[in-house]
Amino acid sequence: MIDQYMERAIDEAQKTKDENGHPFGAVLLRGDRIIGIGRNLAVQNNDPISHGEIEAIRDAGLQDTYTDTIMYTTAFPCLMCAGAIVKMGIPKVIIGASWESSASSREFMTSHGIELVELRLDECYQLVE
Repeated sequence: MIDQYMERAIDEAQKTKDENGHPFGAVLLRGDRIIGIGRNLAVQNNDPISHGEIEAIRDAGLQDTYTDTIMYTTAFPCLMCAGAIVKMGIPKVIIGASWESSASSREFMTSHGIELVELRLDECYQLVE
């Protein structure tokens, strides 16, 4: 069963896919409240840094701390997004889909103590097919 936060990330990924963008979405959560929502807008904004996780962090804005947050993302974060997650101190990432090619960002995040939960959801894999 997919929880409401992953559902929201999937909805964001579908929105950007419908706009001919890269189908990735993310949600930043504090407790049971969404504080940031993002989707990959690299194509739409002609901005190679506009990934879903980055956009969710931007949407949350400056926070006193991120140590009590959780990032939901439809696909395993790239190394750039992994760096932002580590830099912000986001302690846990729940991931809808992952691939072997994610090894470097997986190693990077785990070496910095980030808890990774890989759900391997068909819905998330289907977004990128």
